[in-house]
Amino acid sequence: MIRRIPTGAFPARLLAVMLALGGLALSFAPASAQDGYYRRYYDAPGGYVRERSYDRYDEDRMIDERVNAYRREALARREAERRRAVDDAARTVRRRESQPNFLQRLFGARPRAPEIDDGWTARRDPGAVEVRPKPRARRKPAEPTPTPVPPIPTGDPSAPLAPPSVFVAVIGDSVADGLAGGLQEAFADAPEIGVKRYARPNAGLVRADYHDFADAAQKAVDEGPLAYAVIDVGVNDRQPFLDMRDAAPLSAPWRERYLARVDALIAPFKAKKIPVYWVGLAPSSSARVNSDLIALNALVKERVQAAGGTFVDVWEGFVDENGAYAAVGPQLDGQNARLRLDDGVHFSKAGSRKLAHYVEQEIRKAYRPKPADALIGALPNGGEPNASPLVDRPKPLAGPVVVLTAPRRSEGGALVGGAAGPRSDAAERLLVRGEALNADPGRLDDHRWPGAEAAKADSVKPDAAELDAAKPDAAKPDAPAEAAAAKR
Repeated sequence: MIRRIPTGAFPARLLAVMLALGGLALSFAPASAQDGYYRRYYDAPGGYVRERSYDRYDEDRMIDERVNAYRREALARREAERRRAVDDAARTVRRRESQPNFLQRLFGARPRAPEIDDGWTARRDPGAVEVRPKPRARRKPAEPTPTPVPPIPTGDPSAPLAPPSVFVAVIGDSVADGLAGGLQEAFADAPEIGVKRYARPNAGLVRADYHDFADAAQKAVDEGPLAYAVIDVGVNDRQPFLDMRDAAPLSAPWRERYLARVDALIAPFKAKKIPVYWVGLAPSSSARVNSDLIALNALVKERVQAAGGTFVDVWEGFVDENGAYAAVGPQLDGQNARLRLDDGVHFSKAGSRKLAHYVEQEIRKAYRPKPADALIGALPNGGEPNASPLVDRPKPLAGPVVVLTAPRRSEGGALVGGAAGPRSDAAERLLVRGEALNADPGRLDDHRWPGAEAAKADSVKPDAAELDAAKPDAAKPDAPAEAAAAKR
């Protein structure tokens, strides 16, 4: 007989069976799992006693507070030790200062009373006010009153200066432009010398299409009288010619074409017999460029000297003791200054002045200024006899030439103050032959051994003939009679 189960009773029985199985499994689980915790791989084998989370957090906070308290105590202890050491050192210094020193013990000075250190200072007491005396104002010494010097009139200050009569033409690139400024400063003491500029930046002998220096030289000669010509060009010539692009710089065809340009530049001045001063190229900051500049200097120097010009070598003035490029170097006064700009090619104002110094030396060798009398005569009231010596008659620029090293002689040629008469043997021996005189015995410059001269005199005995010759004739009674008989 089959019993029929109601439909709603099956889920309830299934749920009851599952609960029974769960209770059975939970009865065999450890106590920690019963509390909702399952063992981890890092737990101790004996089991884990669960604690409340807020108790663990409170314990960590207390540990941090104790650690911080220990640190504060250690800092306070070290600070107390440091203060104790400072106080001990100060107490030792005061004790040493209170004891008398050697001078006080020697002269009986009373030692100072030791200071009592009660531990109080104005800075430690918050209620104390430290009062310090005001610093005394130091009185500055009175400056000496300068003695007024009356001005010396030198003529009419509004009178215009005489225009320059000797002109120097400077031809070249941007480096030559700075050189012209240096020459103007160099010849500031010679107002009769003027400087004319014929400079063109970024120009060179290779690019005649940009600027033709041969035409510029001819223009300078045609514009007016020139006394000297200064040429500084070449820093922009490390490039091929436009119509000879296959010829590399410093090759044989390039050299021949470049020397032809050099001859064309010198030709106008050579035709007018104007001295030419070709300034050599200075070193640059690039070692590769320096090798080309040295070759250009050697190439141009030979051609300029062959044409009768002067090649001014400035290479040694802008290198250091090792021969390398130097942007900073000595000026004309010996003080170090910046001579070159940052590009390593151009010059600063001090460098341009030093560059002009080399040219100035060469020009001054050939320059002959006008005599002083001619300059005085050219000024107003120069030759008037009744002119005032301070107002109308200016001071001459140069006086008579006097040779300071030459001996003063009289009209007859004898030395001034020289006495006529025979020269003594001692004077001739000392002044003419340069021999030393014999020192007196016992004097400081007598280097002879004591008794050496006496022993030498005793060792040398005169001969009998010398003794007879040394006897006077008066010792012989018949000497006059013998002489008379000999005459007969």
